[in-house]
Amino acid sequence: MRYTEFKVGDKEFKLRLAANEMVNIERKIGGGNVLSIFLKEERIPSMEELLMVLHGSLQKFHHKFALKDTYDLYDEYVDEGGTFEDLIELMLEVFEVSGFFKKEDIEEGKAKLQKSKEEE
Repeated sequence: MRYTEFKVGDKEFKLRLAANEMVNIERKIGGGNVLSIFLKEERIPSMEELLMVLHGSLQKFHHKFALKDTYDLYDEYVDEGGTFEDLIELMLEVFEVSGFFKKEDIEEGKAKLQKSKEEE
C-alpha cells in the first residue's frame, strides 16, 4: 500500500488520504475538490486547511488521531525545525500517493514553487 512518511521526533507516521477523508475535507471546505486548497491562484493554503489535510491523511494508518493531537504534532514539528512551507511540500506528496497525480507532476509543481520563491 502506498503512503508517504512523516517523522516528528522519535515518532513516525504513515500518511495517505483515503476516499472517505477526501470527502470529509471537501465537506469542511464547502464542496469542490480537496485539491482546490492548493490550486487557488496566488494564495497559499491557510493553516487550518493545511492541518485539516494533515489530520485527514493520518486517519488511514493512525485511526482516530484527534484534530487537537494534529495541532500538537504540528507544534512539535516546528519546534524541531520544520516549517509551514515544508509541510506544504509533504502534503503534495500525500496527494501523489493518494492517487491525485503522478510523481512527475509533483516535481514540476515543486520547481514552480521554487521559482516563485526566487522571484520574491
